[in-house]
Amino acid sequence: MIGRKKYFLVEGQFIITTVPAEIITVLGSCVSVCLWDKSKRMGAMNHYLLPGNDDDEAGNPSRGISATKMLIRSMINRQGDVKNIEAKIFGGSNSLQNIKGKLSVGERNVEVALHVLKDAGISVIANQTGGSFGRKIIFNTRTGKVRMRLLTKPLTEIIEEINKGFGY
Repeated sequence: MIGRKKYFLVEGQFIITTVPAEIITVLGSCVSVCLWDKSKRMGAMNHYLLPGNDDDEAGNPSRGISATKMLIRSMINRQGDVKNIEAKIFGGSNSLQNIKGKLSVGERNVEVALHVLKDAGISVIANQTGGSFGRKIIFNTRTGKVRMRLLTKPLTEIIEEINKGFGY
């Protein structure tokens, strides 16, 4: 589609739009929650770094609990209906070994997203998380579909290629 807006999200950002757009991000242990209201044709996506805790309620968009709650609240403030919103979750890779059986940051990030969405009554219809590799995702807000590419190079190298304009 010619003229479609493109947005590139980095950690701590989120976007909500009713305008057809592609929202792009690259994830390692970070997680992105993509929300789609099929009746309003409204899409939203966040990108957070750490799971956070309930004290983050004030609104730190780099923390999963507050970032996901803010995303949901913003959809509802724009007349989105929880009954019509579906979610897709991406990211949460585990590039570092677990220490003494503790969950990695990536796994905890995914758990936070699942917990917040369940509490809000939003169905998760796709969940592509975990593993050893990062992901590049492109969320089409016109259709609600997400394209994903598994990254087999180190994340820093991929981001450097994107910044140079190689379009990884």
